[in-house]
Amino acid sequence: MLQAIRDKAQGIFAWAMLILVGIPFAFWGINNYFDSGKETPVAVVGDRDFFERDLVQAYQQDLANLVGLGDIDEKQLKRQALERLVRDELIFQAAAGEGLAVPDSAVRAFIQTLPYFQTDGKFDKDKYNVMLSAQGMSSPVFVEQVKRALLMEQFQRGITDTAFATRQQASAFFRLKNQEREIEFATVPLMKADEDVAESLIDEYYRSHQDEFQSPETVTVNYLSLSLDDVAKEVKPTEEELRNFYEEQKAGFTTEERRKVSHILVAADSAKPEEEAAALAKISQTRDRLLKGEDFAKVAKETSDDRVSAEKGGDLGVVTKGAMEPNFEKAALALSQGAVSEPVRTSFGYHLIKVTELAPATTKPYDQVKDEVAAGFRRNAAENRFYDLGQKLTESTFEHPDTLEPAAQALGLKVAESGPFTRENGEGVFAEEGVRKAAFSEEVLGGKNSDVVEIGADKVVVLRLKEHRPAEAKPLAEVRGRIVTQLRDQAARQNTQGTAEAALKEIGAGKTLGEVAKARNWKVIGPLTVRRDASAVAVPIVNAAFGTRELNHPTLVALENGDQAILRIAAVKEGEASPEAEKGMETVRQSLARGAGQKEFAAFVAEMRRSADVYIKPDQE
Repeated sequence: MLQAIRDKAQGIFAWAMLILVGIPFAFWGINNYFDSGKETPVAVVGDRDFFERDLVQAYQQDLANLVGLGDIDEKQLKRQALERLVRDELIFQAAAGEGLAVPDSAVRAFIQTLPYFQTDGKFDKDKYNVMLSAQGMSSPVFVEQVKRALLMEQFQRGITDTAFATRQQASAFFRLKNQEREIEFATVPLMKADEDVAESLIDEYYRSHQDEFQSPETVTVNYLSLSLDDVAKEVKPTEEELRNFYEEQKAGFTTEERRKVSHILVAADSAKPEEEAAALAKISQTRDRLLKGEDFAKVAKETSDDRVSAEKGGDLGVVTKGAMEPNFEKAALALSQGAVSEPVRTSFGYHLIKVTELAPATTKPYDQVKDEVAAGFRRNAAENRFYDLGQKLTESTFEHPDTLEPAAQALGLKVAESGPFTRENGEGVFAEEGVRKAAFSEEVLGGKNSDVVEIGADKVVVLRLKEHRPAEAKPLAEVRGRIVTQLRDQAARQNTQGTAEAALKEIGAGKTLGEVAKARNWKVIGPLTVRRDASAVAVPIVNAAFGTRELNHPTLVALENGDQAILRIAAVKEGEASPEAEKGMETVRQSLARGAGQKEFAAFVAEMRRSADVYIKPDQE
């Protein structure tokens, strides 16, 4: 998991992400030059001191990157955060020592490309200022941190970008990738082990594998729950209030008019008067044909310059406000169903418009939606009340940390009791990870009320421990059957391996794989040719086939289902770069060069770390 942090620390964009993630925690940089006081540093790199707050902020940055990745070893993560502080400072000092610099114009240009500060693809200065202001960050400080990151990136690329890979290395890559092995193998099926298992073996296995038979740690809690829906049920609106709310929300109960139109277009260029006049004459003649009764769709197919819609009889589908040019939209929205418009001029030319379908706007009457109106009114009215009660719940459970009763009485709530649940699983509100974390917090396990835990935007709970059951070993009687099954499986696998080893000795004594397999009725597969990416053969067999170059020396391969395979490699065929591979040769060279560059930089930083003047406070190591 901790590798996830290192994986994200590559490239300019990654540095920017790290900077931006760090904004909520302030930055661990400049302020320490002015606010170190007499505090003992946790680390010293050259002439730069790092203090506990620096480490906490770096740790929080890394923690934010790991949200949702499961359990975290806090001590290890904190050690890695400290090491990152040291590493980055070494890189920064080395870059500064080489005289590298980043001009202000480059910093400015980079910041303006960050998507966090853009609106509609353009840098938004107001958004930039608002975001920094919200975090108590001044622009000069932020710019300085970006400049630092870019300087470090410049130094890193000065090493990584000098790495290269030759065409011979790329060819070797393809030869290895495309290498083939001719193999044959016989599968030794898992042998059954149905014999009785001695009680002494069961007892010994149970005692030596206690961690496999643990009942999970559980808690049972009492809790108070407050939801917006529950508060809303207490709101009793009058008929007048409901009708007024209905009028205010009427648009929500209205279905807009649905108007489907077709058109005929005669294209025109207004810059050429003769073309304009010809287009107007043609559209007028076309309208005369329609007025005499000719079918609109037929005429559209014959005459319309909009060939896409013409193929569909001029159909444009449903017209919505703002989707068409103003002149077209005004005429289309004014027509009754079946009517044909006068010629309408747009930037495309002249149109004849016909409304082919028209469903007028409708509004559901109050009596039909009264229940929906009442629910909406209650919810709106309950929002402020819900917030006030939430504040009251927070205050009461904080003032009385040893009981939920005063809060329950003050808010008219009932103390509920959960069933047992674990850190990983629960039901109802305890299916929420945040609620379970609160239940297993040191505060709650220590006998105090939890903080108010929000579940979405419309529900909160407060927890109090009723019973805590640590993880403990299950009784032997409860897991005896499972142990017997496991011991029999172990015996079956051992017997299978013993049988396979005996067969292997016979092959070593001069028999062929086929002879040994035939005597035991085992099926021999092959000879067949496989590559590293073969999917028709079990992965352990493929891995074993490419794990050695020794020919005609059968070996055993354990398969995941308990079977054994006796594998023989008959031949090795070196791979070649295919025509398709030749096309990707340059891409492979670049990939190999990047990998080499990253290794060189990692080795360089490791050497800097080894030889640098670095002090780490003993309790931080």
